[in-house]
Amino acid sequence: MKLKYAYLFFLIFFSSCENQTIQNKGIYKSVDSLKVENEKAQFSESGNSEMKKKSTKLSDLDFDIGYFSGQAEIATYQLKKARYEVMHPGEAILIFVTEPFLIDEQVKADQPTDENSIKVLKMNRIDRFTTGIYDYSQFTSVFTPLQKFKAKYPMKITMGSQDWCGQTFTQINNNEGFDYEHKSYFESEGDTSLHFDYVFTEDNMMNLARLSHDLLPVDEFTVFPSLAYLRTSHVEMKNYKAIGSMDSTETGFFYVYEIPELKRSVRFFISSENQNRITRWEETYPTVFDGVLRTSIYELKGVELLPYWKLNKKEDSRLRKSLNLMY
Repeated sequence: MKLKYAYLFFLIFFSSCENQTIQNKGIYKSVDSLKVENEKAQFSESGNSEMKKKSTKLSDLDFDIGYFSGQAEIATYQLKKARYEVMHPGEAILIFVTEPFLIDEQVKADQPTDENSIKVLKMNRIDRFTTGIYDYSQFTSVFTPLQKFKAKYPMKITMGSQDWCGQTFTQINNNEGFDYEHKSYFESEGDTSLHFDYVFTEDNMMNLARLSHDLLPVDEFTVFPSLAYLRTSHVEMKNYKAIGSMDSTETGFFYVYEIPELKRSVRFFISSENQNRITRWEETYPTVFDGVLRTSIYELKGVELLPYWKLNKKEDSRLRKSLNLMY
């Protein structure tokens, strides 16, 4: 299933450094020790099959809140990162867990009540990769409401990016639309504040996929790009038009969306088991400095369901081996 578009794109370069200038018995549960080679799906791209539609009300969806409650799903991915003019080795981690979340303060609730808080699905995404001598670490958190608010509009998104040149931090809050705050070491980016209307956000797509395929946008829609992508691609910070499509597969479903103006496309391969586990994803975009289209590839290599916040003793480090962690 390939989508073809004619693109008009001007790659914007900013003057910045880049332009030269986580064994206590009984307290964790291991999930189906993966032989990832056997779990990789053979995804059909017939282009004609359609997903069976269900109600799009979140209360009617088959999302199992208990799956991510009390424990977190931790999945590690081998990463081939497209950055600058070549591919770089790396690793990504996705952590999914439910938490109580204060509505007004928009932080995790220490003393939640029905009045002051809601349940959210939190995703922590960590991308680590090297570029020659120096490395990158990008940490994105997304808080998707499971009550009272629409899941397609997250309550909050944060992203911190660090490399040897400097660091940035970006935060989006749900406030009758989205409030955006960006703090940066780089002069060309500076400190930025703005407000924009509700739209889909790239960073929330994985949470929507874990909840239900019915929540993912198909056909034409408006999207705000991934915060990590904005940081490293130096494109204009604004909403963009996108086109999404979906196909069922023998093992789950395949979802793709494209942002023509950015020449950016993202493809998710998702299993129907284990609450729509993400087995692989790909991100294609023009890389600085040459503008050539390259594809970052994320392949599942390990997964566990466990309360990582309790596993902080020296002997707990053995669990890192089951996740095949590099860093």
